[in-house]
Amino acid sequence: MKAWLENVIWNLGVALGFIEPPRLQPIPVRAQRDKDASSRR
Repeated sequence: MKAWLENVIWNLGVALGFIEPPRLQPIPVRAQRDKDASSRR
């Protein structure tokens, strides 16, 4: 119950702009030319 309440309060703080939302790590995506280059090797 305590974890749920903390989660709700944290989400409310993020929604109202009091808390900075966490930055997600970008997922590297291979370009099409990288796939073509690796298949030629």
